[in-house]
Amino acid sequence: MSVAAVSLSNVTKRFGEEVTAVDAIDLEIADGEFFSLLGPSGCGKTTTLRMIAGLEFPTEGSIQIFGEEMGIRPPNKRPVNTVFQSYALFPHMTVFRNVAFGLTMTGVEGSERDRRVHEAIDLVQLSGMANRSPKQLSGGQQQRVALARALVNRPKVLLLDEPLGALDLKLRQAMQLELKDIQQEVGITFVYVTHDQQEALTMSDRIGVMSHGRLLQVGSAEEIYESPVSRFVADFIGETNFIEGEILTGGEVRLANGAVVRARTRSGPGSHVTLTLRPEKLNINAPGTTFPDDRCVLQGTVQRRIYYGDALYYEVDIGTVIVDVMVENRPGIIRYAAGDQVVLDFHPEAAEALTE
Repeated sequence: MSVAAVSLSNVTKRFGEEVTAVDAIDLEIADGEFFSLLGPSGCGKTTTLRMIAGLEFPTEGSIQIFGEEMGIRPPNKRPVNTVFQSYALFPHMTVFRNVAFGLTMTGVEGSERDRRVHEAIDLVQLSGMANRSPKQLSGGQQQRVALARALVNRPKVLLLDEPLGALDLKLRQAMQLELKDIQQEVGITFVYVTHDQQEALTMSDRIGVMSHGRLLQVGSAEEIYESPVSRFVADFIGETNFIEGEILTGGEVRLANGAVVRARTRSGPGSHVTLTLRPEKLNINAPGTTFPDDRCVLQGTVQRRIYYGDALYYEVDIGTVIVDVMVENRPGIIRYAAGDQVVLDFHPEAAEALTE
């Protein structure tokens, strides 16, 4: 059995007597995995990363890197490097000297240093820019220099704290794909902190969703999106509809508007649940449409249609709540207007009945 790259056991971090920033986290991150810690500001994700880095020490619990207990070992004695949002480049040094800094500090000089620096610069697609200063580079290029500097020392684990947060949207999206490509090429473990759901979904092998210092769910992007374990996770990852209901005998769900539908559920009869249903999992149809037996249906009235170019969003009143429906905007599609009566349908596997 392979040893986890990073293992956290009952890790807790308190600041004073009243603030618990990280609350009893258990987590294992595999060697070579791109793992993202995702959550809103103040949820404890950066504090968790800083404890792995050795910039903070846990109040309780154990942190191991490749089976070796870190204890109160300082950052420079851990097999990790960290990339921050601020880049932290030396403005008076060239790209080459910035990337070489860590090697020089550890005594790697001469041809070995030069070879490794140029390999790192090539890896982040900055060939030909070794003699430039940071002020001559764009924000995306500066971020690449920071990444090369972190990778040149060949850490076993690379820690990244919102490294793309200062970039504009288009560049950030491009860098997401490049960062994933680089991680796959070097093959080392990346632990990535972000509050951006799309960023985590795009790059990660697995995601850990945090809230108020707790780790709520860990899974692949698909698992987190398709099968959230709580209302918070469902609401934080993408867009969703919430519909109140009660579990009936046989696993069906009676919604607050009286409709009876089927959904995935872990609860028994009589349990109050909240159905989570993604807008793109719903279809919108004209009254009188017939459906296969494996579909669930809801009657409603269109309140609004919103045009998004490649998609149409509808707000539909189903009696006790207004739900969002997203449909692909394609030639020949029927367009409904405010006031139109419609029928929504979905597959039971698309709906999750949550109790939290």
